[in-house]
Amino acid sequence: MNLFERIPTELFSVLASPNRALYADALDVLWEAYRDNLKIPEHVLYSMLRSKLEQQLADATFEGEDIDEEELRDISGRARFLIRKLYSKGWFEKERSEDFDEYITVPGYSSSLLKLFHQLRDDSPIRGYSYVFSTYSTLKVADESGSIYDKMAAVYNAYDNTQALLQLLQMVYHNVKHFFQLQMKMQEVNDVLASHFDDFGQKVVEAYIRPLKIKDSVPKYRVPIQTILTNWAEDDALLAALANAALQDRRGTALADCRRDLLQKIFEVKDCYDSIESEYLDEIDRQVRRYTRATTQKLENLTNRDFSVRGNLNYLLNALGGKHQDSELVDRIQPAFQIYGQSFLSYKSLWYRKRPGKRTKTAPVLIEETELDAAAEAQVLELLRTEYGRSAIAAYVEKWLGDRGVCYSKDMGLSDDRAYIMSMLAVLTGRDPEAGFVVRELEGTFTENAYTIPQLQITRKEGKK
Repeated sequence: MNLFERIPTELFSVLASPNRALYADALDVLWEAYRDNLKIPEHVLYSMLRSKLEQQLADATFEGEDIDEEELRDISGRARFLIRKLYSKGWFEKERSEDFDEYITVPGYSSSLLKLFHQLRDDSPIRGYSYVFSTYSTLKVADESGSIYDKMAAVYNAYDNTQALLQLLQMVYHNVKHFFQLQMKMQEVNDVLASHFDDFGQKVVEAYIRPLKIKDSVPKYRVPIQTILTNWAEDDALLAALANAALQDRRGTALADCRRDLLQKIFEVKDCYDSIESEYLDEIDRQVRRYTRATTQKLENLTNRDFSVRGNLNYLLNALGGKHQDSELVDRIQPAFQIYGQSFLSYKSLWYRKRPGKRTKTAPVLIEETELDAAAEAQVLELLRTEYGRSAIAAYVEKWLGDRGVCYSKDMGLSDDRAYIMSMLAVLTGRDPEAGFVVRELEGTFTENAYTIPQLQITRKEGKK
């Protein structure tokens, strides 16, 4: 089914508008009101928006919004506009009670999204170990119970909890990588320490990793979970009864399909608990160790940079290796260190001789000669008489040479753009055998009045004065 067959087409438009931060805050207020009420009196939501978003409402411009002047006049009107806007985009619905009071109800799609947005803002940890313990507890209670329905429901519950556990472990792994990337950008000791002990330590280690390894760990409950599921899968009579219960619960259209589905879920849960330590927990441990080593090294570099040569070098290399290389820093340290860009040899580094293409004969092209018109001829003559022509360059060079017959870059008088351009043209013209002078490039550069040219020696040819 198409997504927008289930939700309004313009539902997310408020989160793409210039006032998206205000609308996001308003949706969180809507979630708070919905969480505590089956249906929300409109005046309650209005009061909550006014009290919780007073400053945001006052600062908002609402440029390009369909707000009228009366709504824009004060905080009350702006709060009413928020309610009207969210209602028009489909975030909630309205109903009128028998006493003619208007209530706000939240449809299912909106409830799910509001809960998700609140969780993302709240950033509170999910107690992951509950998935493991819940799986074990449900299976154990069902195993000791005589109810076939409880056993059937326990299989599906174990499967759902296991899938949720795998998603949680994936999230934990990527969270570690996220803190790794944040740490690389930090250049202050206090920031690194706060990130490691406060953010990473509390939001990752204490919230997820420690419970999964100590409190209600996967190794602790893995064997009991697998034992119960194995016993159920090997009992044909019990399996047939479970399949019949699943069919009655409409978890399949045929008895054979239900039996196959139950066995598949049992085996998937068992396989997950076989591999979850090696493929997930161990990999997370390795990632945490890498992050810890990197943090330790980072702290050593930051704390030693002002007290030792090694620390200073580490600081320079980290600064140069950053995403935003400072060209000024490179220029300052270039006289002391010869710094070059680094790359790696690969198959792409090999040079291959280009094979010449096959020449093919084509029909000859007839070129018609046309006479040059008078205007074009005049334009050519004008270009030949330009102030940067050969005669002008020769005159400029003769002024530099004077009676000595030789001059250097410092003698050129780079006072303006014309002199600078002439120095460059002199280099090019000096390569011509017909030129009356020879240009020789020396080592280094010469700078005058913000103009920089190579160190040059210009010598007059014999008999050319």
